[in-house]
Amino acid sequence: MFEVLILQMLDNLPDDQAEFQIEDRLSFMRFIWLDLDDKVSDAKTICLFREHLSERGAIKSLFARFDSISRRPAN
Repeated sequence: MFEVLILQMLDNLPDDQAEFQIEDRLSFMRFIWLDLDDKVSDAKTICLFREHLSERGAIKSLFARFDSISRRPAN
């Protein structure tokens, strides 16, 4: 589910658009490790997941960790 939040951040997608784009784009499905026959999380589930992380104060630290990893130079 964190990968969904990353896609939302990178493409500035609201929850309903994230759901639609994941169902529509094979590249999005691959990024979040879904197969073609897997069920995509709906907008409500995405929203609840983000709220769950925010309530526990985890969302900022997760994105900070992702940001630090994604900025590492390739070997």
